[in-house]
Amino acid sequence: MGREDGAIQFNIAYHPTPYPHAMRRDLEEIAEVCDGIYLVFAESDLEYGSNKVKHCIDLAHEQNLIVLADFWGYGNLFACGAIPSLFTVQHPEYNCVTNRGRTIPKSCPNKQGVRDFMRGAVEGFMATYGADGVFWDEPSYGLAGYLGRYEDGEWACRCDDCQAKFRDRYGKEMPAGLTAEVEEFRNETMLGFLSDLCAYTKGCGEHLVTSTCIMTSDSEAFREAVAQTPQLDVFGIDPYWRPDQDVSQKDFIERYTGDSVAMGKRHGKLVEAWVCAWKQNAGHEADAYRAAKLNAQHDIDCLSAWSYRDYISWDPCDRANAADPERVWKNLKRAYSEIRDDDLEIRE
Repeated sequence: MGREDGAIQFNIAYHPTPYPHAMRRDLEEIAEVCDGIYLVFAESDLEYGSNKVKHCIDLAHEQNLIVLADFWGYGNLFACGAIPSLFTVQHPEYNCVTNRGRTIPKSCPNKQGVRDFMRGAVEGFMATYGADGVFWDEPSYGLAGYLGRYEDGEWACRCDDCQAKFRDRYGKEMPAGLTAEVEEFRNETMLGFLSDLCAYTKGCGEHLVTSTCIMTSDSEAFREAVAQTPQLDVFGIDPYWRPDQDVSQKDFIERYTGDSVAMGKRHGKLVEAWVCAWKQNAGHEADAYRAAKLNAQHDIDCLSAWSYRDYISWDPCDRANAADPERVWKNLKRAYSEIRDDDLEIRE
């Protein structure tokens, strides 16, 4: 990742279609403005549709596109649309337990069985499909809406394994409240989990790229910790601004991309900024254009967007997008092309 001439590398998230001819057209179009794709797949895609994943990687490589594998929603520990983890469903014994004793559909990163599953998933994928690296999207203890909700004051994880590790770390019992020590412990747990994921990837080949993206809602302490992750190559942030926020798009991106550049560079990482190009508001098809230009005004190494043609794979087919996805994609392509030509001026 990162271009040899120091210029920004351009990428986009891509949800593979099961139709190879359509996929080829998509990737040919993507290759006109992008250097790489983030190949999005859930556990069920490999279980029931592995051919489309193989076709996508092969066709992308034909277009000289770099392919990073996005293990979407594995263990319900990463960002995902609405596709529950098969592993989490099949292995409830590894699930998180909240501070109120409630088991939730989210695999606990402190359990060895979960880490063994992830190691097998990474090693099996790289041996079978030959991607150029791995992407870990928004690792967190958050609970996606389609999986349920935390009650007020509820958090995870406080399972037996987490309590034992907390006791070893702090020499006392794990509180039921979300204290500063508990927050620190959760951050350290997720950081250790991410470190292991990067090590699994590099174990398949030192040349393989390791990348992650964290959220603006994550604490500064967590973001700083992730930026120090051993064997992590690309440190990303997704300043996904929406027009109903009480801050301007420029100020929002200035804050989070600026902070992330400082953090990443301080720890020797390539820095990636993500552009919100999905589920755009009606009349805001140019937001992705402005976001790309604003992010590129910082010292980033990679500029990526979620996702190709404003694709929302978990929305019903009969639900119209609020924004025109063709215009969103057209605006994003224009931004990428202009930035590649060192043109950072924003033209409405």
